[in-house]
Amino acid sequence: MNAKTNAEKEWLRKMTTGRVVENPTPKPCNGFGDVAGMDELKQLVTEGFINVLNNQECAKAYGITPPSMLFYGPAGCGKTFFAEKIAEEVGINFMKIVPDDLASTLIHGTQEKIGEVFRKAERKAPTLIFFDEFDAMVPRRTNDDHNYQNGEVNEFLCMLNNAAERGVYVLAATNHPERIDKAVLRTGRIDEMIYVDMPDSKARESLFRLELSKLPVAEDVDFVKLADLTKGYNCSDISYIIKVASRKMFNASIKEKEQPYKVITQSLLEETIAHQSPSVTSRELKEFERVRSEFSPMDKGRQHVAIGFH
Repeated sequence: MNAKTNAEKEWLRKMTTGRVVENPTPKPCNGFGDVAGMDELKQLVTEGFINVLNNQECAKAYGITPPSMLFYGPAGCGKTFFAEKIAEEVGINFMKIVPDDLASTLIHGTQEKIGEVFRKAERKAPTLIFFDEFDAMVPRRTNDDHNYQNGEVNEFLCMLNNAAERGVYVLAATNHPERIDKAVLRTGRIDEMIYVDMPDSKARESLFRLELSKLPVAEDVDFVKLADLTKGYNCSDISYIIKVASRKMFNASIKEKEQPYKVITQSLLEETIAHQSPSVTSRELKEFERVRSEFSPMDKGRQHVAIGFH
């Protein structure tokens, strides 16, 4: 056996101690090339965020900084995935924060963690911070709240104020913007609210094409028909349908020891769709539309765009 390099030894040591922070073989960064559809959102982010960072001298002349943005809408429509691809597209430091990252058993512990997240981002600026499940971090304050809970929201308000001027760019995502404290949604903290809708027919077709292009698939697959059959399905649903079909062909291939591998067929995909229900119900979609209508008229002049997959 060949002697292992120091890098390999270090990686193996971290594997055995459960502290791997990075993949030793980084995944390729394709940015928006990995995103099916969402052309309107891509354009919006490119014009408002990426172009500003890539042309800072010109942006400074116009007094422009990238806006802080909140993506909201039904679950499974690509909000988190899209945020990661923005960072890849622009090539800056990226921090993803979920509620558990800020949890603490100590009074004021969460408040301290919030401040440290922003200070760390500023030290490594330019940094894009992505807050997932943002409603759990900045819930609406009430008179019944404990002082330390109010303190956590207040800390966020302080840190969000004009963060872009410190090289810290904020993007957040939620399924429930109505649960977020109103003060957080003011301009200067969250500048733009963007509704990420369910994928339309063209987007579902693009998603099938993109996902299946990486797999052994029959040449006569009808992507248009697959898109029609998955009306009301979100991106996660479609990805799971493809995974189920792939698993069936994988097991068939190893059982029959076929080479080349058995291909995923149109009939298999249709059969899989028939046994997989949409994860977002029509009742839930109506509620999302109600919330969308509630937030749409907030402030004139703000970017508040309904973005589907086009």
